[in-house]
Amino acid sequence: MKNFVDKVLGVTSEHQFRCQLKTRKLVWLLAFMFASLLLAEYLEIPYGYVISSLLSAAKRNFNSTSTSNVLDVTSIAMSPEVETSHQMNKSEVGKNNGGFTVDVAAASMSPEVQVTPQENHTVLEKSQDMKPEVEKNQTGYAPLPSVDPPLPSFPNSTASGKNAGIPPSVDPPLPSIPNSTELGNNAGIPPSVDPPLPSIPNSTALAKNEGITPVNHISPNNTMHYDSVPSGSPSAPQAPAPKRRDKKPMATVVSISEMHNILLENRQVPSLSMKSLWRSPADEELLHAKSEIRNAPPRGDNQGLYPAVYRNISTFIRSYELMEQMLKVYIYKEGNKPVFHQPRLTGIYASEGWFLKLLESSKHFVTNKPEEAHLFYLPFTTQMLEESLYVPNSHSFDNLVQYLKDYLELINTRYSFWNRTSGSDHFLVGCHDWAPFETKRVMTACIRAICNADLKEGFQLGKDVSLPETLINSAQDPSKDIGGKPPSERNILAFFAGQMHGYVRPILLKHWLDKDPDMHIFGKMRGNDYSRHMRSSKYCICPRGYEVNSPRVVEAIMHECVPVIISDNFVPPFFEILNWQSFAFFVAEKDIPDLKKILLSISERRYRVMQYRVRKVRQHFLWHVSPEKYDVFHMILHSIWYNRVFQMNS
Repeated sequence: MKNFVDKVLGVTSEHQFRCQLKTRKLVWLLAFMFASLLLAEYLEIPYGYVISSLLSAAKRNFNSTSTSNVLDVTSIAMSPEVETSHQMNKSEVGKNNGGFTVDVAAASMSPEVQVTPQENHTVLEKSQDMKPEVEKNQTGYAPLPSVDPPLPSFPNSTASGKNAGIPPSVDPPLPSIPNSTELGNNAGIPPSVDPPLPSIPNSTALAKNEGITPVNHISPNNTMHYDSVPSGSPSAPQAPAPKRRDKKPMATVVSISEMHNILLENRQVPSLSMKSLWRSPADEELLHAKSEIRNAPPRGDNQGLYPAVYRNISTFIRSYELMEQMLKVYIYKEGNKPVFHQPRLTGIYASEGWFLKLLESSKHFVTNKPEEAHLFYLPFTTQMLEESLYVPNSHSFDNLVQYLKDYLELINTRYSFWNRTSGSDHFLVGCHDWAPFETKRVMTACIRAICNADLKEGFQLGKDVSLPETLINSAQDPSKDIGGKPPSERNILAFFAGQMHGYVRPILLKHWLDKDPDMHIFGKMRGNDYSRHMRSSKYCICPRGYEVNSPRVVEAIMHECVPVIISDNFVPPFFEILNWQSFAFFVAEKDIPDLKKILLSISERRYRVMQYRVRKVRQHFLWHVSPEKYDVFHMILHSIWYNRVFQMNS
């Protein structure tokens, strides 16, 4: 009996020991798992908070919805230094906007949004990463308080021909609109003052800096082609184009607001400015100009310019004054015609030709003493380069690139200026679609003023300049056929006509051709009908062609039609100076099916203000046989000067 009891007790003790061992192992395992979760939480693995992501399904679902539905529609003046004072419930974002999320200024179209009246000139939410004082002091983009003056009334006639300086007819100021549902607390505010700016949705779905969520995007490969010209409009002779390849989708789209952030960041990145082998007197003058522009005080006299269409009117005016006082450009005499020194003055690539012609004839800016020069001009045109050297059906740029490389070797053997700065004080002006691809191998350090300003093709904000693509039909009068009807007589909501170049235009016609009487969306159209439609439309649709640029942007401005730009990653002209969000709308390519809904969500008051600003900014896109102050020739030269000034490091 005793043996039996001892045996039972021994088994029980062994069982207890094993149970205790297993219990300890379980406790250690739970402790290890808990420690691992805490570590993951601390390190933010994989890309956020682990525990909260496991427990917040609703939040995760909202994020995924917002990521796939973002509308880049912006309409109001931009500044990096103001926070909106009201918050929108994030659950209302998708619901109130028909499934697409509004990027910043589009929220002004929503009837539920209200803000304080003081925020009349800015829309960007202050990012945690942004440093307002740095932006103000280093970039000159500090905001100025301004409102639109009352819209004047003019004789009821359409400006056209040479009457560019005569204000075309506009309706008298709008009476107060009692629709409080649409205007919130601002009902009754006359349309001469911009409606208050919207609050920005307070949601984790919005991206870190600007309330922007990247979306899927189709971006071009390095293809070689022409943009379209409206049927009936003459264009320059063209060599057979290389084989065109279908575009492939890219991962993200850079919104117009994100471009602003990139510009601010690049202004502070020393790598964009090549180190000079030695400092020249011209460099010291540029450093002085940079200091003057940074510290430009607010001005009482805006010299007839309209503050709302600029990033900062004071810095622009001061920079322009210094350019007129100081800038000297040396033009290399080397280079054989027709590629060099032979401008073509008509067609859709004529901007590069007109700039070459006017600068070479300038006695004010051009110097024959290269040691005095602040900038060095490489006087070739990309259109003549293609027409002279491209081998039809070769599908290769190699001989064009080699020709430019040989030219650089020639000037390097005769001068030391290129090597002193690695070309960062040299610039080129090219409007042909191929310009980015022809120049990026051997001239990437230059300031490149190009029409095909595509961020996905190497365009560098803060260094390169977006050149306006302007269709010019007459070398004797390059800015004829401008003006349009007053707002009350524009009975077409939206208009587009053109050839089916690229991948966006077929999508536009698929959704809107013969689908809605308010949407005048067509294929080819005769020139006279084309101009008549632009004069009679509220919004002119400007979709990309084979590349991101299109002459329709400038054509819309010429006809006082508010541009609606559908071209992902396109940097609009003079982006470092003009506040495009104050007079144009940007619609993401993916939102073409919602185009009418987007346009109808814009109030009549907002449209009137935008259309008035289009008229005010038009002077910067006009070519003249004899250059005039603030015209497109001076604006191109100024943007090149401005970018060079802000590349300088003390």
